[in-house]
Amino acid sequence: MKKCLFLLGGMISTLSLFAQEATVGKSQFSIHAGPSWYLGKMIGITNHSDTYRNDLRDGVAWDVNYYYLGDKNISHSFKVSPGLVYQGSQYKNTHDGGSDKILMHYIAPQIALFFVQQKYNLSLSTGLGCQLYKDKSFVYDKPRNVSMNKLAYNLSAGGEYLFSPHIGISAKLNWTVTSSESYSVSYHGQKWQVESPELSDGGGCFSQLSLLLGMNFHF
Repeated sequence: MKKCLFLLGGMISTLSLFAQEATVGKSQFSIHAGPSWYLGKMIGITNHSDTYRNDLRDGVAWDVNYYYLGDKNISHSFKVSPGLVYQGSQYKNTHDGGSDKILMHYIAPQIALFFVQQKYNLSLSTGLGCQLYKDKSFVYDKPRNVSMNKLAYNLSAGGEYLFSPHIGISAKLNWTVTSSESYSVSYHGQKWQVESPELSDGGGCFSQLSLLLGMNFHF
């Protein structure tokens, strides 16, 4: 009987330990990577055929995030936290006469709403920042560069599972949107500005949708 009570007490203690809410620090640092899709208008590319553009839309993205969670909740389970995000992405394709390699770098302050539970967190975040766009292309074996710096905004939804007080696995869906009225082209020793690309070669509003997987670190 004593052995049974001892085993029962041990089981209860173990279950209580696993039932405890994960303790996280005041700051969260995250790294992610995953597939990304270019949506909307293509800007300054070397080939505008439908097949080429469709293949160019599939790419990869990566990001780094920081949020200050603090130690106060706006309610029992919700936190509003400031933060900062950097996302990079790459899209590339080739054709008989040349190639395109699009690189985008986005950095922006963030405001996030966290829904905090025992072993997992859910979040929604948004921000407004700067997106650097470069297309390192080639036309008939000669380098051709397209560049522009634009204002952009993002919306993100994420989730995290904490398997220790300081480390969690996480996933997020991020949508970054911007538009272009002009861009710079450098080719064959010359440089010029293209205005109103929405009229001349298919520019205008474009965005990125990225599904990112990674890890969160709490301290």
